Amino acid sequence: MKLITVIDFDWDSVIKQCLSHSGNRLTYTHSSFPNTKEFRELDKMWQDAGYEHNSPSIEWINYFPEIHFDKKIVNIFEDSLDRNLKPWMVWISRIRPGKMAPWHYDAHQHIDEFKKYDNPIRYTCYIQEPTFGHVSIVDDVAIYKPKRGSIYEWPSYDAWHCGMNGGFADKFMFNYWGYV
Repeated sequence: MKLITVIDFDWDSVIKQCLSHSGNRLTYTHSSFPNTKEFRELDKMWQDAGYEHNSPSIEWINYFPEIHFDKKIVNIFEDSLDRNLKPWMVWISRIRPGKMAPWHYDAHQHIDEFKKYDNPIRYTCYIQEPTFGHVSIVDDVAIYKPKRGSIYEWPSYDAWHCGMNGGFADKFMFNYWGYV
């Protein structure tokens, strides 16, 4: 992960928009993921590590532009990077206190479509004030208490990662998959 820039924006209003919706809640169950080779491999790895289906600690909630928050946020984000970016998938993730997303790569069910693009790129923006207990790990880099609005570029869109919330407040991140 490489810090690219910091965007000054009213992220509280975006978080408020998200919280006015239930979002898409994801947990670790037999039916959580599509029946693809990648998800079956990930499921086996989690099972072998001792994670159990229906574990109450594995949960994250996703919010999407035009459904849960204003799409103009995507444009503001892209403009802040001053690159000719085109979005493929954008979302805000939320991890509540005591919850986590274990070590994984995003085995998205439409990943083959994304792989066709030249120069695929992935960013994360930390959209809340630095908070105790919020941790993100991508490859061998741990991010803890980043400055609000910090935008990090991932080493690759499919890097292994995890996120956890051992704090007292929800953890929110703006996630961007796109291409140049």
